[in-house]
Amino acid sequence: MSRGRLRYWALVLLGSVVATLGAGCGRPATRDECLAILDKSAELKLKEQKLSDPEQIAHRKKQLMDAKGEDLIGQCVGMRITEGALRCVQRAESPAAVDRCLY
Repeated sequence: MSRGRLRYWALVLLGSVVATLGAGCGRPATRDECLAILDKSAELKLKEQKLSDPEQIAHRKKQLMDAKGEDLIGQCVGMRITEGALRCVQRAESPAAVDRCLY
């Protein structure tokens, strides 16, 4: 994945997480919760791009986390999240569904 494309997806994922978690209710998000949200979002976005091979998906997610993971996690941890939003993210079947969970 090119750096520009990686940067784009990192910003898309970060935007989703930050917009949602900044909503005000709930409690501060933990590192593990932020990792789970980012992982789910990345997986669904890659599947939306017609990637279905689990090894390719894992490789692309690792590239994203290696390049931008700590920045994304650092901006997410402590933002507000609810238990309902976390359950919704885990059930989501599309990137749009994840966004709806978090907004």
